Amino acid sequence: MIKDAYLATKTPMKGLRLFATAATCVLSLGFVNAVQAAPITGDPQSNTFNWTPNSTNALNYAQQTPGRVGQLAPYVIFNSTGFGSVTLDFSNLANGLAFFETRIDDIATGATSHPVVSGDTIHTGGTSVASGTALFQKTFFATSYVDIRLALGAERDWDFDWVRFEVPVPGTLALFSLGLVGLAFRRRRN
Repeated sequence: MIKDAYLATKTPMKGLRLFATAATCVLSLGFVNAVQAAPITGDPQSNTFNWTPNSTNALNYAQQTPGRVGQLAPYVIFNSTGFGSVTLDFSNLANGLAFFETRIDDIATGATSHPVVSGDTIHTGGTSVASGTALFQKTFFATSYVDIRLALGAERDWDFDWVRFEVPVPGTLALFSLGLVGLAFRRRRN
């Protein structure tokens, strides 16, 4: 009789803990799922200025730059995301300075004519990476995305057009999980 009374009081809590743990796991997966779609080198974007760079960020990263196969080249890769931010790693093991222009949420920030991309402007607030820099980490705050372009610096062979890195938006699965966790805690109080 005492054992039955003990089990009657403990079994619902055990089930509630299992439910809360499962809901927390689903919640965590829901927040992560938004960042899995894009490649580590970003999503290439087109330009409206008829500019065709020699390379791409992905080719630079893979050391497959046309005319420079096997050579180290400047590139940028995805590191991590947070709410309203994306962290990128910049690398420049090639000779010479590399200046990565930045465009956040499609807002143009410069007024000076671009010396390489005819018809465009130099986007200010970029990232200057000296030769010999293995990984320089920088966090950008944005609503939707951050675009990076390499069209300034010492060497034109490494130039690439805009690549986009998305800022994650919590998925509906994550919001659903929050509701489940709320129900579990409400049920626990009753």
